[in-house]
Amino acid sequence: MNWNKNIVLTAVVLTSLCSSCEKVIDIKLNDSEHVIVIEGEVTTNKEPYLVTISESKNFDEDNTFTGRADGVVKIKDVTTGVSETLLNRGGGSYQTAVMQGVLGHKYELSIVLGGKTYTANSTIPAKAVRLERVFAKRFALDKDDIYMVPQFKDPVGKGNYYRIRQWVNGVLIKGSYVRNDDASDGLVFDGQLFYSTDTDDGNPLIKNGDRMTAELQSVDKGVYDYFRTLNTTIDQNSVAPANPLSNISGGALGVFNACYSHKLSAVAKF
Repeated sequence: MNWNKNIVLTAVVLTSLCSSCEKVIDIKLNDSEHVIVIEGEVTTNKEPYLVTISESKNFDEDNTFTGRADGVVKIKDVTTGVSETLLNRGGGSYQTAVMQGVLGHKYELSIVLGGKTYTANSTIPAKAVRLERVFAKRFALDKDDIYMVPQFKDPVGKGNYYRIRQWVNGVLIKGSYVRNDDASDGLVFDGQLFYSTDTDDGNPLIKNGDRMTAELQSVDKGVYDYFRTLNTTIDQNSVAPANPLSNISGGALGVFNACYSHKLSAVAKF
């Protein structure tokens, strides 16, 4: 968090200025408040859905989150009225057993944790948008950089929102992309998905013959807004995002994402 970094910087400056003095300056840093972080997803794919609950740490602790296994987690299909209590798998992970996501249905997540209740709502869009093609393409300004191009056609009618993820040989590339159709209603999306190829960032590089996989999620506006603001507010030096627009009420960070998901794989050839 920026104010924490400013305090640390001030401490360094003061120590440098007073290096000729024997008095030690002891600056007290207040602990940041622990925040609950919730992530859950329901798709139209036939598979168990997961909800994870964790708790952030103070800024001077390591960058891992502590799972909360003391929650009661339910997901309700608001459209049909059917609800399910998720199985507690331990370590802050909760899993469905029978729920199946349906196009156009609205879902509600409710969590009782530590005497507090957290809720979220998300709707799977009624339009099923599928990937048509995935291929690799050299970057025009640097031929050494290869990026993935997932191609799909936006249906006519504004108000469509997308989230895109990508893997190389089964390894997830960090982060995700979001798109809306405000300026591309009814058009074909075929843009390269740029990401950091620096060795220090640890992302897999695309090479000839690699297996590429892209996932296109059709999401509602609340989920789109969360990932859009997450990309602009996350601080790489903090233990939690700096207040993206979460769709979870009750003071928790994170997102509940009900979406249509379609994956497509291809071999990189260039």
